[in-house]
Amino acid sequence: MAAETSEEELLRSIEEVEARIQKFRKKVRAVLASVQTEGQSAAAANPPQTKG
Repeated sequence: MAAETSEEELLRSIEEVEARIQKFRKKVRAVLASVQTEGQSAAAANPPQTKG
């Protein structure tokens, strides 16, 4: 019975870690999307200057 309890606790812990990883991935994707948007806005506002 102790082995079953330990196994259940371990599985629950794994599920909690997986849920945290999913939340973290969503946050990272949001940050990356924000940075890309900011980078595109900055590039549009400040076009590269050419020497000529």
